[in-house]
Amino acid sequence: MRPRILMAAVATGLAITGCAPTGGALGLDAVADERAARAEARVDALLASYAEYLTDRWPGILLPETTVEAWLGPGVWTTAFQNCASDAAGRSVVVDVDAGITTIPPPQTAGELRDVETAIYLCQGRLPPPGLGVSDPGPVEIAWVSSYARDALPTCLRRQGVTAEPLPADPFAILSGGATPGWDPYAAARGDAPELRRLQALCPHPSVLLASISAVGEPTGEEPR
Repeated sequence: MRPRILMAAVATGLAITGCAPTGGALGLDAVADERAARAEARVDALLASYAEYLTDRWPGILLPETTVEAWLGPGVWTTAFQNCASDAAGRSVVVDVDAGITTIPPPQTAGELRDVETAIYLCQGRLPPPGLGVSDPGPVEIAWVSSYARDALPTCLRRQGVTAEPLPADPFAILSGGATPGWDPYAAARGDAPELRRLQALCPHPSVLLASISAVGEPTGEEPR
């Protein structure tokens, strides 16, 4: 069954106040918008591929309208997807990493198989596989990090009487996890824990700000669930 498309995708899933810097004209809102748009495009591509399969397999099939209802974390997505697909298909749908997508009982007629595959299409649109929420940073995000780390953060620290070390030429280490060898903007305060905490609160590391947005452009308090 072509629903292996879905399984491949599965394998692939701070409110700042006061004088905190914003990172230039782009801002975190632009980063969130970019992440959301890129995630939506990945869902659209998955649905388009699966729709092509369905229309080839079932000529004349009418595909249901489907929109994203929630981005769920891997820990809860499987159960939610199974419930959605089971309700839509009228039989128990089971997602298994090894076996793929199966049903209990198995479809006995072409019509029943078509209904199951249509239910999969519907529910992967409503509840995208977590793997679709994973992506490399886009150009807006890279530009924001570069601007923030090179200009906004050092300016904020200077206002607190601290000179930050220059940022290395490549900002990707920040984007990929926040650990940039050889760059510590708070190095001058490392021997003073209270001062370090104060500086990090007033002038947050870019990775802290990026972590306030999920991979799909939502506040991290809302995704994954």
